[in-house]
Amino acid sequence: MLQPASPRHRQILSLVQERGYIANETLAQLLGVAVQTIRRDVTFLADQGHLARHHGGASAVTSFENIAYTERQVLNLSAKEAIGRCAATLVPDRSTLFINIGTTTESFARALKDHRDLRVITNNLHVAMTLSRRDDVKTIITGGSVRPQDGGIVGTSTLDSIDTFRADIGVIGISGIDADGTLLDFDLDEVTCARAIIRNSRRVILLADHTKFGRQPIGRVGHLSDIDDFVTDRQPSPAMRDLMVAANVTLHIATG
Repeated sequence: MLQPASPRHRQILSLVQERGYIANETLAQLLGVAVQTIRRDVTFLADQGHLARHHGGASAVTSFENIAYTERQVLNLSAKEAIGRCAATLVPDRSTLFINIGTTTESFARALKDHRDLRVITNNLHVAMTLSRRDDVKTIITGGSVRPQDGGIVGTSTLDSIDTFRADIGVIGISGIDADGTLLDFDLDEVTCARAIIRNSRRVILLADHTKFGRQPIGRVGHLSDIDDFVTDRQPSPAMRDLMVAANVTLHIATG
């Protein structure tokens, strides 16, 4: 993660940490600059993972609660779409796939438009809706309870459903990667589902944009050594790349 580039950036971060959430207009007034300048600063700091960008303002990145789904849908969208397209190239036709909850995995599902004869098991209602319209994709939705805020399907029935299958490829997203290579998420239901996908997949592909590096949610999904391929949008730090080499993880950098 890059350090804040200017004194104003450091002031913004200090105010965000102090207040939890602050509007762009308020930041502009306090710092004596135009709102457009604050928007650019907030975008830069969010891209570097220092804060969470929202419509009209910014909040602190928390280890206890994820950003709202509607915000995550548009946050770093171009990077997520590029990651989805890159990951899709790793999937052969006639594969069986797990796809879990997350906005990046939803981008991946959209990128499968040219694939044929897929079998997909998912606990993501948005993924299921994207793929179920296709005649050449058999979509299986896990059992469980549907969360209204993000279309995630979770619960004991979800784990039982995942454990019923063995897939060629498990595609998972996460919310954070610690410096030691630990894979983390905010929601404990999502943690247990991701673990089930990992243990029931012959190959695991992890999708995460650069803002997830150094982010520290409280739920432990696993470790880099549990995955086979990692698709992201920027080069990780040398220390993180060394961890991937040691874990025999293939790194893919999405472009465009």
